[in-house]
Amino acid sequence: MIEFHSLIPELVYDMPIEKAKISSFEWYNKIIQDYKNNNPKPNIHTSRCPGILNICNIGWVQRSYQDFVITTNGDSKSFLWESEIDQKSLKHGELLRDYVSYHPPERLFKFNQVKKDTLQTILKIQSPWLVKIPKGYSLLFMPIPYNDNNNFTAACGILKDSNFLNVQLFWHCLNDTIIIKKGTPLQQYVLIKDESIESVVKEASLEQFNNVESVKWYLSI
Repeated sequence: MIEFHSLIPELVYDMPIEKAKISSFEWYNKIIQDYKNNNPKPNIHTSRCPGILNICNIGWVQRSYQDFVITTNGDSKSFLWESEIDQKSLKHGELLRDYVSYHPPERLFKFNQVKKDTLQTILKIQSPWLVKIPKGYSLLFMPIPYNDNNNFTAACGILKDSNFLNVQLFWHCLNDTIIIKKGTPLQQYVLIKDESIESVVKEASLEQFNNVESVKWYLSI
């Protein structure tokens, strides 16, 4: 069992880390309506794509528990921030610290080139959440796939054992003031088993895959 613990007790009930579900996306609700109204070939509609459905419904999602504001000035490095709640004033404030902090450019982008539309300073959301990962497993953290919000992209990586669930954000608005509202999904987590799997690469024989759902899906198009 994986356990998520909050240093702010109210969040366990008000803004918990929840199972990922594609129905929470605004774009998906729109595409379902399009499927109902306009699609002549159900098997090739995007709403039926197994890759999108599976990744958007796996694991857990961490959302911002408060509003915060990021202002950039066009220099591609500096930013200002505000948050609705001062984490440092709360119980465990010495651990929580400010809700928003950062990693300067020399931490990563000195070695790994930043995309042109991305702030060279990585924003860090100091999360009140901790995770206890079961033995034999790792926790993959990654961007929200097919996110409704294009202002940022969460970094990806893998955690083991017990950790804070701080969120590192690549910020894509270089000269603007952006309000991230309470409840905005920030990052997705997927539990993966620590095991070594043998692999083989060889030519395909469709006869061997006649009962595989993805093959039947493509053959029906």
